Amino acid sequence: MHKKTIILALAITATTILSSQPAEEITLASPLRDTPSLSASFAELRADHFHSGIDYRTGGVQGKDILAVNDGYVYRIAVSPTGFGKALYVRHPTGISSVYAHLRSFRPDIEEYVLQNQYSRKSFSVSLFPQRDQFRVNKGEVIAWSGNTGGSTGPHLHFELRDSATEDPVNPLKYDGLGVSDRMRPVIDKVILYPLTSNSSVNNSHNKLTMRTIPADGSYGVSAPVSPVIHGETGIGIKCWDTFDNSSNRCGVYTIELLADDITIYSYRADRFSYSESRYINAHIDYASRISSGEYIHRLHIQPGNRLSMYGPHMGRGVLRFNDDREHEIKIIVTDSYNNRSWVTFRVRSVAVSPVPPDEIACSKVLPWNSAADFTADGLRIHFPAGTLYDTLWFNHKRRDAGNRWLSPIHSVHNQTVPLHKRIRLSIRPDTIIPGKQDKMCLARIDDRGESSYSGGALRYGFVTDEVNRLGDYAVTIDTIPPSASFSFSRGANLTGRSLFTATIRDEFSGINSYEMLVDGEWILAEYDAKNDLLICRPGKSPMKANTLHNLELRVVDNCGNSTIIRSEFRW
Repeated sequence: MHKKTIILALAITATTILSSQPAEEITLASPLRDTPSLSASFAELRADHFHSGIDYRTGGVQGKDILAVNDGYVYRIAVSPTGFGKALYVRHPTGISSVYAHLRSFRPDIEEYVLQNQYSRKSFSVSLFPQRDQFRVNKGEVIAWSGNTGGSTGPHLHFELRDSATEDPVNPLKYDGLGVSDRMRPVIDKVILYPLTSNSSVNNSHNKLTMRTIPADGSYGVSAPVSPVIHGETGIGIKCWDTFDNSSNRCGVYTIELLADDITIYSYRADRFSYSESRYINAHIDYASRISSGEYIHRLHIQPGNRLSMYGPHMGRGVLRFNDDREHEIKIIVTDSYNNRSWVTFRVRSVAVSPVPPDEIACSKVLPWNSAADFTADGLRIHFPAGTLYDTLWFNHKRRDAGNRWLSPIHSVHNQTVPLHKRIRLSIRPDTIIPGKQDKMCLARIDDRGESSYSGGALRYGFVTDEVNRLGDYAVTIDTIPPSASFSFSRGANLTGRSLFTATIRDEFSGINSYEMLVDGEWILAEYDAKNDLLICRPGKSPMKANTLHNLELRVVDNCGNSTIIRSEFRW
């Protein structure tokens, strides 16, 4: 072999070995100086996604030192009014990357770099990719300060580890050095039995059966006085959680295993996942329970359209088929990332003949889970792309009069307890079109309390159309009300010496689409704190001339194109 080829082959091999270094060979530093206290764990169950990292408490305050967990370089910096807020992404030579989110601010050289780019782009929101050697970091070095930016509901640090080659989040608790401790067993709260077909039953009913657990030092039983009587295809669900030392928060678990008569039927392990599959959480959980009661229940059977990669060995997708006249032992084992273990054991009595007649299912149309489908009715068109459903849907549609509140009838597009993996194209024909206001027409989603929320859309070819990601009740409405905006000071106020001033912006229906703050006709950075409806201006970080009377203008536009302009003046 040619010498250069040998050297190249060795280099490729070395790089491959380095980038795939096992977690047990990597020791990291804690990203905070305080004794770690976690409020959330990796792959914790959330609305429409798995939690992609771990959350460190910061004592309810902002400004804690954030430390690099290993040597490396900053490869991305992001600023957004939602999501991660201010976030820093660091690449490490071990093949992993670390992410620090909801930050208040970055270290000075990074902060200056971000500010320059915000002004050059005239945008608060930026996603920046600096040169590889532009911002080096050392293990244990202060790289930022904790905050409460973006979608955070309180001050904390969201911390992630990712596979550098794929950007897939991996479980940080599999790595040494982060300082987290956990000596407590997971908690198993309840077990649910689900009849899965029209011919299945539990205790002579086609409805699910919920059984509370009875704890005994890690080993649980169930509260059922006698063994449930089961026939046909049945699924099992479990409500469980874990807690960490120094914290009382209910966090996610690491593994779940379902055994029937000592045979593994289903297994789940939260080592890693990709962002592209995170929405499969809606197939993993009992979605109807989440919507109706806010409960997160692990479904221990895999729906046909569920492509989540966190499942291990299983038989028949975890579906139990009870068609004999015998008793069977069911055992569910739950562990956390520190190998603490709990389990629940109970027995069920299978019967070969169904004790109740098949459940009758009426529907408007049967929609297969594995192909595209369309549904049309008077004044309604829906397109379901392939891959939208997790299981075959017996789809129902109803239409009812909306009175004077809406511009169309209300269409019940099945119901909100069935999840969608992809957006469906929804078109509703209005009964009324207000001349000159066609561009303000949109879709509204109506919840069980009759409250409405904006669902986008525009009038095209006689229908208001947009792509929506939830089923439920929809109608056509109109938004002609502009956003509200106000400054935090009176006209002509002397703001000399102040580090910041604010403005409040709010839109009651379609939401804020864009805003622009001008001082003396020139763009000025206004940080958008979306959850508090605030714009924050820091004159000292702007090119604004000091000791001068300034003219101020704020323009705000909502998602239906309604706009507001307010003006003022101040001295600074």
